[in-house]
Amino acid sequence: MRIIYPVVIFFSLCLFSYSQEKINHLDSINKYKHRKPGLALEFGLEYNNLNQNRNPDTQTQEVFSAIGEILFKMGLHANALDYLKRSIKIYQSLPESQRKFPEVDQPPGVLLNIGNIYYAYGEYEKADELFKQTISIYEKISDQQAKFFGINTAMSNRGLILQVNEQYDKAENIYRDVYQRRKKYGKTEDILYSMNDILRVLLLKNEIQKAQNILTSAKNLYKKEIESGNDNPVLKRNMGYGYFVFGAHYQSKKELEKAIFYLEKSKIQLDGFPINLSAIESRIAECFLGLEEFDKAEDLANTNLKYYNLNEREKRYNYRVLENIYKQKGLNSKLLQVKDSLISISSRLSAFSAMKSLSNLETEIQLANSARKLNESKIRYNTYIYLLIILCLILTFVMIIVGMNFKSQRVKLSLENKLINQELEKKNREILSKTSFIIQRNEYLENFLTKLSKIKSSSSKSIIPSIEVEIQKLINSDKSYKEFDKMFVSVYPNFYDKLNQLGKLSQTDLRLASLIKMNQNNYQIVQISGLSKRTIESQRYRLKKSLNLDKNDDLDLFIKSI
Repeated sequence: MRIIYPVVIFFSLCLFSYSQEKINHLDSINKYKHRKPGLALEFGLEYNNLNQNRNPDTQTQEVFSAIGEILFKMGLHANALDYLKRSIKIYQSLPESQRKFPEVDQPPGVLLNIGNIYYAYGEYEKADELFKQTISIYEKISDQQAKFFGINTAMSNRGLILQVNEQYDKAENIYRDVYQRRKKYGKTEDILYSMNDILRVLLLKNEIQKAQNILTSAKNLYKKEIESGNDNPVLKRNMGYGYFVFGAHYQSKKELEKAIFYLEKSKIQLDGFPINLSAIESRIAECFLGLEEFDKAEDLANTNLKYYNLNEREKRYNYRVLENIYKQKGLNSKLLQVKDSLISISSRLSAFSAMKSLSNLETEIQLANSARKLNESKIRYNTYIYLLIILCLILTFVMIIVGMNFKSQRVKLSLENKLINQELEKKNREILSKTSFIIQRNEYLENFLTKLSKIKSSSSKSIIPSIEVEIQKLINSDKSYKEFDKMFVSVYPNFYDKLNQLGKLSQTDLRLASLIKMNQNNYQIVQISGLSKRTIESQRYRLKKSLNLDKNDDLDLFIKSI
């Protein structure tokens, strides 16, 4: 029991530590996915490495979904799709009781992000199908809060599809419906997001004043929330999106100074959101180039190219800015370096475009599946290694336990042997004591007989013969021998049986053999038995013959070896 309790405590602590570890990773991913997506991704991949040999659960599914969302926002669509598909697979493998939404067979949020990937590839019909499917799934779940937010997001994404197809009025109606829903709920960050959707479609309809009114309302709402102490970074980000929409609109209209004005405001709001910030600064650099402020454009483009999270398309935008600047300045050596970079990016993007034309995402899915299979093979190999290590540890533990048990048994056996030997020594001493007593008694009686023989010539001669007979009976009495035999058998329990297996022996033979076994010589045997030396020698001869021993065999050695 002293061993069991520490083991139970150890495993309980391990289980608690493991569950806390999973919670901490998921919390960290959600905390940093907007402001520090690279760090959030590191937490996600670390979680994946730590848990790749464990059975996936609800948190694993949510972590994979979050990783997929982060990778999508970073422009790594193939990798994003891989994690999103794995998230669906895990979700479907879980028992209904362990799913986040037990009522449905697919996680709606994951389908929504896959729809976003299709949208990014220009596969608008497939994207719209997924957005509609997402709405129908959200309508089935009992979690009212998740249903509310999920349907709003999917409806807004359907508005994007209508917007791309230039169905601006329908898109605006959807955006305003979502805006009203969010306004009733009262979450300011989401209200601002819907206001951005509305002003974007108003700008596309060239209804600038209405868009300005929406932006003004958004600024007032934002200011009120900040003054009330709302420090949610998403609130700040969504306000920055409003400025960005205006900046992008004026850039498309070649009103570059206005574009820079709004983009700079957006830049302030989106400080701390690196993915968004790189896109803003790329546009600002293009605006400076359009205004022929080459030094500002060059400095900003070079700064942008140092961003860790800058994707290939943003890199190309900035290199295009530098290409035009170096052409204007006649810096041919720098121009050649920029062209080399553009060629390298174009080759990667052209391969990307070719992949898109070969059934677009389906091709990318196949590539992602191939990468996953390679990763699964690696995981399987690592699993075998871990199992082998665990097996070795178990065998080592078993060997230690067996060794300890063997040592304990050996000590126990040693003690038992010691006790047995002590008991045997005690009985041997008793036998020797009994033997000595018989010898001493017989010597005494023989001396007494000798003295009696000397007084035969005296009176009362008739009494002497009867005394001699009684003494001789006492010497030859079986009672002492029976006590001796009893002690002897307790020390050597199988001795007589083994002798009887070798030949047919009399009681006299067995008694003689027992005395030889006790290391008694002929003289001592004579003293014990009261017989003559010649008689003992005759008995020894008959015993040797009964045991089928050769003439040259030593009787004493043979008997002592039994």
